[in-house]
Amino acid sequence: MAKLDAPDGPYAALVLAKAGMVRVGMGNRITSDVPPPTLFYAVSQGALGIEIRSDDAEARALCEALTHRETAWRCSAERACLRVLEGGCSVPVGVASALRPGEGGEVLTLTGCVTAIDGQEHVQHTLSELVGSAEDADRVGAKLAKILMDSGAKKILDEINVDRAQRVDKAKEIDAVNEVDVEHRQ
Repeated sequence: MAKLDAPDGPYAALVLAKAGMVRVGMGNRITSDVPPPTLFYAVSQGALGIEIRSDDAEARALCEALTHRETAWRCSAERACLRVLEGGCSVPVGVASALRPGEGGEVLTLTGCVTAIDGQEHVQHTLSELVGSAEDADRVGAKLAKILMDSGAKKILDEINVDRAQRVDKAKEIDAVNEVDVEHRQ
């Protein structure tokens, strides 16, 4: 924020995660919200996770008391979508989810999108289904990912992976040349 606030700074604006700004007590600095469908968020953006020992019943009970069911179900769906897409934090996958009361249970609406690095290709789909558990939400996320893959996301992700492999190979070549340079200088 110092670069933004500096009178002679290079920035007129910054695009930052709203969840992060709120979490660090700077929500009052947000001047414009860019919600979906203009800008989809990263999987589980803003959700907190706690890792505990698998055999610690007391810690598990404490965490279960703190768990926000709606958030847990939404995150389950979002993570399942990303898992099936075989994506990670460096893959241009965006999501938006909502859980609302419906007839006979709750309706999970999950939108997912995959965008090419250059922005020229974009695949997006929304799925709404009745859910009654985190496992149901997980199935909705996996189903959405399969629809996205069949709609063109696979092609986009394959191109990204080829590009990533080429960049890694190029970096290795540069490293090898730099090692030779260092050896010659010694």
